[in-house]
Amino acid sequence: MMPKSILREAAHQNRLRNAQAPIHRLPPELLAEIMVYTIDWMYWGTWQLRILATVSTYWRDIILSSPRCWSVLDGLHEPQEWKAVLAHNPAGVIDLRCAVFSHERVEEFVPLAVAEAPRTGTLTLWVDDENDLVERVFSVPFPALRDLLIHNSATDQKVIPLLGDGVHLRHVELYRTGMRWDEPRLTDLTTLCLAALVGGVPTASQLHTLLSCSPNLERLRITDWGDFADASYLQFIDDSESSDAESSRQHASLHKFPPIQLNRLSALITTYLPPEVVAFLFTIIRAPSCQTVLVTHGVGDKTANSILDFALPIIEVAPCMVLTIDPNSSYIRISSEPMPGIPATWVLWSKDIPGFDAQLMNVDVKALSMRIAGAANLNSHFVVMPLVPSEEHIFEDLLSDLEVVRCAKQSSGCQ
Repeated sequence: MMPKSILREAAHQNRLRNAQAPIHRLPPELLAEIMVYTIDWMYWGTWQLRILATVSTYWRDIILSSPRCWSVLDGLHEPQEWKAVLAHNPAGVIDLRCAVFSHERVEEFVPLAVAEAPRTGTLTLWVDDENDLVERVFSVPFPALRDLLIHNSATDQKVIPLLGDGVHLRHVELYRTGMRWDEPRLTDLTTLCLAALVGGVPTASQLHTLLSCSPNLERLRITDWGDFADASYLQFIDDSESSDAESSRQHASLHKFPPIQLNRLSALITTYLPPEVVAFLFTIIRAPSCQTVLVTHGVGDKTANSILDFALPIIEVAPCMVLTIDPNSSYIRISSEPMPGIPATWVLWSKDIPGFDAQLMNVDVKALSMRIAGAANLNSHFVVMPLVPSEEHIFEDLLSDLEVVRCAKQSSGCQ
């Protein structure tokens, strides 16, 4: 067996040699920042830090002394890890996560979350009928909160109280969770995701204000609001001037809202929304750099034209577009190949797949198809497919005068 003195000397020589590595000539603070970018923050755990620490004792010392590497308090982790995080990061910004279904663990974690609220920068909550996380956690202010992510699977929709003074929010993702839409900190957002609201939706005026106050918005996702009752619709549209109910449901008061320029918006997702909300969004938003668009329940020719105007830059650069048409029901679906994709994960770690997919109803299919064909020099850019193969003859008669659109009789996609 080799003497310990020799082992110590060998380790010492290795440290001297490692110290000469180019990366070790960087200031320790900069090297710590590089290490931070190697961590998979979606699945943060001390096991990732241990892997980095095995590179050298120099790396281990930097990790142990860098609060940035110890910034996640996760209810899924054991209390021993919470203690380690608090020991290595006693005063820095904290990422609080409570997505656990164990009642005992929630009871342990909530007092910790309340105590660390003043320095919490990101808050992620998963709410169910077994806990009252929203009420208990928001019993104290969160002045440093930048990112607010809440998924509510409880029977009743939750409402976040007024947050109070603090920094502006950056990323907001709420599922079956409402809040005060005149919240002063809902300004200069980077992300806004509002899903499955069953009541207390923002009015058109409030939504316009939210978007107008966030010129750097990069991602807007509004989904699963369901169909509006008349009262809810009037709450959204915020206009009772028109006596024509049907006209009001589609276009009333949209003209009074000035357009909003969102030059950094890269994704707009509007699925399973009432038609009036879809019409509102695509009427007021101008986003020349948008790369991902998903829309369902686009109703009427006017809304369809607004959607096409919005998405034309995506259509022109897509390798191929597919039109799926049902002439009998005035239904048309316009989608790019490959299809756009929205990962089912929190927005902080979501990487969208660019593309365009729109499902439009109650439209003049022929007029809309000809408008698409004439929008640009697309040549064989489009593949057109009947929704029902047996109706192909109707489909071909309908589009017989479109020269730049080719019909795919057997194909299930672009050639």
